[in-house]
Amino acid sequence: MAIHLYKDAELTQQISEGTLMNPDSDVFNGTDGDSKDRQLHLANEQTTLASAIDGVTATIPLAEPRFADGQIIIVGSEQMLITSGGGTTQLTVERGYGGTTAGNHSSGTKVYSGYNYSDLTVQPVDEVGSSEASWVKLAADQAGLDAAVGGASLGLNNKAHSATLSFWRRIIVPAGTPVQNKTDIKLRLTGTESPII
Repeated sequence: MAIHLYKDAELTQQISEGTLMNPDSDVFNGTDGDSKDRQLHLANEQTTLASAIDGVTATIPLAEPRFADGQIIIVGSEQMLITSGGGTTQLTVERGYGGTTAGNHSSGTKVYSGYNYSDLTVQPVDEVGSSEASWVKLAADQAGLDAAVGGASLGLNNKAHSATLSFWRRIIVPAGTPVQNKTDIKLRLTGTESPII
């Protein structure tokens, strides 16, 4: 999926996927029991144009390398198909893809991966050793965490390519929990990815 979790609303602190380079992490007091809440944000892969482009330019300069060959990207209301340069800041694209109109775009204009999502669900999972997935509660807002069931999934429904969804997670470490570096509780995101065409 071309969608990611972030720790901040500005979408600058992406949570690592499959590695521990930038995990959603906290320090807890397991002796007395502890809980912490955090708002998380879900957004499509995105960056901005590094400089302005006109309606015929086939090389698109990006502020950051974000996309792969064969992906559809959206700049303004124009769709573009990446034909080469994926993984770099200089993409060669087919302009006006999917019947959209190629146009001029200013430096700093957002560039999104061209996918919408439906039936999104996030679920805490722990597949190593004993499961502590029940330590995690998820809710649409912070007030909802009190009534949420530990380990239960949260339906986020549908997301358009340019929308950012947010939800809250609470981790509750029970009193008497031995000191440990717990790295196997993960948030699994599932849903249907559909290209915008």
